[in-house]
Amino acid sequence: MTMTQWTKSLLNVLYPNRCPACDAFLDAHTLTCAQCGDGMMLGQDDYCHRCGKVACMCKTTTPAYDWAVVSCRYADASIPAVVELKQSRNTNFADFSARILAERLRDSPFYGQIDCIVPVPMHKSKLRVRGYNQAALIAREIGRMLSIPCREDILCKAFASKAQHTLGREERKLNVDAFRIGNERLDGQRILLCDDVLTTGSTLSRCAALLKENGAKTVIAAAAATTIPKQQEETK
Repeated sequence: MTMTQWTKSLLNVLYPNRCPACDAFLDAHTLTCAQCGDGMMLGQDDYCHRCGKVACMCKTTTPAYDWAVVSCRYADASIPAVVELKQSRNTNFADFSARILAERLRDSPFYGQIDCIVPVPMHKSKLRVRGYNQAALIAREIGRMLSIPCREDILCKAFASKAQHTLGREERKLNVDAFRIGNERLDGQRILLCDDVLTTGSTLSRCAALLKENGAKTVIAAAAATTIPKQQEETK
């Protein structure tokens, strides 16, 4: 057993590892229980790889990003897992989704071509309260698995804004004006842009547009979860 494994085992005694979805006790090296893990995952053919949505929105909206990979549906077990991640209680979902995303990126047309990973930024005031940016946790794990540098210094959030999930479609579009980009040129780069939940795509699209304005050639969006149409959720 490696030192990391010993450390995890010891921490598991002091702070028991739990499933982020159902709160069941887990061993130190497991991220979700089997039932919740299977229930959260979204099949590779169950969403549009252009926009990242289960119900494709490409006919009505053209996102600024060029391709999308997602790991889970935002429904059932994944909702409490995302809430736990956002509320600084259990970060297992970040690693769980990152590992699925890394595998899907290996199967994508862009494998081996991505220059860096950029997480959707969080305003510093919220970062102080939470202690971490959940999008950055996902981005770092993908970067570790695929040996791609994670750049958290390219995008920033200039002012605190309301949570996207509390807003309507038009308000979401206005809300994304908080994002800013530095002066560094990204000419010709292929960038993986990472976030936790893809709802309307407004946040990822705005950040992708900024990256392209600074020269990025291609932006691939990676989201841990994507929302599904309400009627589909109700029939599950």
